[in-house]
Amino acid sequence: MAKFYGIGTGPGDSSLVTVKAVNTFKILDILYTPEPKKGADSLALSIVKEYIPETVEIKQRHFPMSADGVEKMAAWDEAAEEIKADVKAGKNVGFITLGDPMIYSTYVYVMERLLDEIEVETIPGISSFSNIASNQNFPLVMDTDPLIVIPCTMEEEKIDAALQTYDCLVLMKVYKNFKEIVQKLEKYDLIDSAILVSNSSQDREVVYKDLRDVHLQEKISYFSTILVNKNNKRK
Repeated sequence: MAKFYGIGTGPGDSSLVTVKAVNTFKILDILYTPEPKKGADSLALSIVKEYIPETVEIKQRHFPMSADGVEKMAAWDEAAEEIKADVKAGKNVGFITLGDPMIYSTYVYVMERLLDEIEVETIPGISSFSNIASNQNFPLVMDTDPLIVIPCTMEEEKIDAALQTYDCLVLMKVYKNFKEIVQKLEKYDLIDSAILVSNSSQDREVVYKDLRDVHLQEKISYFSTILVNKNNKRK
């Protein structure tokens, strides 16, 4: 029976793509790849391209990264209908997404529209923050501490509350208000317990261990994540 597969590509290094993902590419007829801008290259596709058989049809589809909810929902609806038609026509269909499919991924919105219509299997990928922690020998969480993952696009008071309450945090989507986030890390005495990595595991990866760098604001990438662990403070 034909199926729809959501496939995590990992953070950027093609050697971090899972064996299960590679094996799934071999049975696909069609692969959907998201693009943030019309006509732009798909980063997710560039990561896994070497594993995709020539027989697989590639369908690049635009998913707008805008605040216009109506526009985004229309894109999700359209993609879901197209995928459903492909699967019901007997095709094995994949959809790739950076990192893990269940962490801040457009894939989830498409998946939710299909769960009651066709068979869906989601294949996990390595998240950017777990890759950063391993590469930097930076323990994320230990013993009884909770790990808090927050998008820095949420309400400011919620960010403040998390930074004051928890010892171990992952700060994602820091590119829009990076300056303010650094100020908060300073305010709550977390600046020496934090690291920032942009473009994790990609050729353009940059690691910042001093977030006080005055020039950092000019360099911050869309794909940037901050890890905080109060028990891992630099001396």
